[in-house]
Amino acid sequence: MALAAYRHVLRSTQVAFQGDLRTLSAARVEARSKFDQNRFLSPSSTEAEQKVLEAKEVARILRQNVVQGEQVTGSKLQEQRYRA
Repeated sequence: MALAAYRHVLRSTQVAFQGDLRTLSAARVEARSKFDQNRFLSPSSTEAEQKVLEAKEVARILRQNVVQGEQVTGSKLQEQRYRA
């Protein structure tokens, strides 16, 4: 269950931070450290279940609420492009 949640978070970071290697790497390192902190929880404990639900919520937020912006310069007006 925790492994599936971890993979889900990694896939979500890939989607959310596509094209931004520095942010993607930092997000993956942070996800790994959070899962490593809770590595020794009993899989059947309520705390472990709570952490898995928290990871799934983080993945949902990454997929639905992160917007990448790119500032384009070179003209008189500065244009901003966003992708979701």
